[in-house]
Amino acid sequence: MEPWFVNLIDQLIRNRRFRVHMGDDVSPWRIQANGLPQGSVLAPTLFNLYTNDLPDTLSRKFIYADDICCAVQCRSFTEMESSLSIDTSRMAEYCRRWRLKPSAAKTVTSAFHLHNASASRELKVSMDGQLLKHERFPVYLGVTLDRTLSYRQHLQKTAAKVKTRNNLLL
Repeated sequence: MEPWFVNLIDQLIRNRRFRVHMGDDVSPWRIQANGLPQGSVLAPTLFNLYTNDLPDTLSRKFIYADDICCAVQCRSFTEMESSLSIDTSRMAEYCRRWRLKPSAAKTVTSAFHLHNASASRELKVSMDGQLLKHERFPVYLGVTLDRTLSYRQHLQKTAAKVKTRNNLLL
């Protein structure tokens, strides 16, 4: 690897400082000990390189930067819950091994299906013994999903957003 590239990465992740502004108050400068700069164009690529050896899972993984979605197709909700619980355990163990911190509070479950009788069924999937929240309309990479994948919720939210900004379009 070229020395200039190693130096570039080193500059990106070392000696970063931050402080917090609240009203007129400003905290002292602190050293950012870990993580990558938010908004950096290089950060998602570095994270992908760092996590290139994610464990094999029963589910298929969809990954963009640090957003990881595990998707599995099953014949029953019970089978789905079991597969996803196994996979979240594998992923959580991997994260601990590489000093990453998965957030059970930010991790949600959802089921996409056309079985109307099970429309209110919530998945029971746990990570590290904590039951994950079931979300009827999860948002992934800015897109609101629904169980039938009709995108109705997403389109309604987008229409409402456009309506509030309509005067900017005239």
